[in-house]
Formats: sequence, structure tokens, C-alpha cells
Amino acid sequence: MIEHYKPQFAHKDWIDNQDRVQAGGTNGINDRFHQLEKEFARLADNHVNPLIDGLGTTRYVSLIPALTAYEIAGVKMPWTQGVDQVEKPSGTAAANGFMSISLPDNATVTSLKVTGDNASTNGVLTVALKGRQIANEGEGAVTLIETDEIGTAARPLGDAKITNNTHRYFLTVDVVNAADDVVRVLCVQLTYQ
Repeated sequence: MIEHYKPQFAHKDWIDNQDRVQAGGTNGINDRFHQLEKEFARLADNHVNPLIDGLGTTRYVSLIPALTAYEIAGVKMPWTQGVDQVEKPSGTAAANGFMSISLPDNATVTSLKVTGDNASTNGVLTVALKGRQIANEGEGAVTLIETDEIGTAARPLGDAKITNNTHRYFLTVDVVNAADDVVRVLCVQLTYQ
């Protein structure tokens, strides 16, 4: 945490016809300007620069999927929910789920990475971060970033800036054509600045 700024320099007024302004000495103009230099250096080092350094810092949010099933083409295929993972149910070729996500306002999402297993040769696992206007106006949900690879960070499809005053955000986690193979999602990690 950045501590509160406490000024160290206090200007002592000179008095007309009483003080002699001079360059040197403890009350000289050079000494006072050097005190101001020190004050600005303290302000920059202890307060301003730590804030600036924090602006470009990459942040991570690592999510355990807690998914709610939803319908695709009239079919609802839920994931089997574990304590710290989801898995496609045995005997099915598909699973669909979504979860709400909250990211800091004005953050820009820079990558999405999924960890887990996809033992299916033909199955396609797709994880996407989507946004939709808070009143469901407009074109519907827009995909900001998506991946169909496990372990590889995907980049945004375009502008991925979070605007919480106008939009809400959620993840979709879907698998299709996975026959009876194991498909498991352990973590969805988003990187943002």
C-alpha cells in the first residue's frame, strides 16, 4: 500500500526590509530550492512512481469452472460438477455450461488459457469470454476472446476492454463430438491489464 503523502518542505516567508535574500547559507535561495528538489524527489519516489508502475501491471484471475447448463438447439447437456473441476458426463458426446464473471472496470483482457484434458480425437472443447449489454439490447452476446486449445494462451479477437457500466460478462464452456472420451476443465485463466 502506498502511504499518505506528508509534505516535508515548508517555506518560511522572507520579510521585506528585514531579510536579506542571498544565494548561499542555510536560509539562502539555493538551499531552499534544494529542499524543494528533495521534496519533489520524495513525492515521485514514494507516491507518484509506484502508482504509475502499477498501471501497466499484468493481472491474473484463475477460475475453477462452476457451470450452469444451458440449451443449444433445444438440447441441454450439463457438465458433471466436481469440487475443483468439471467433466463431460460419461456416455455423452457433448456438454454445455456458462458462468458469470466479474472483472475490474476498464481492464483490458489480454489472454485466455484453459487447463484440463481432452482425450477425444474428434471432440472440440471451446471456452469463450463473452459480453452482453446489461439490458439485452443490441446484437446479443459478443465474444471477446475464445480458445479451443488446452494449455495455450489465446489472444483477444478485437477490443477486449471491460465496461461494467454498459455490459455484463460470462464464460461459456462447451464440448461437442467427444463420443465417450474424457473431457475435463480444471481452470480458466484470464490475463488483463
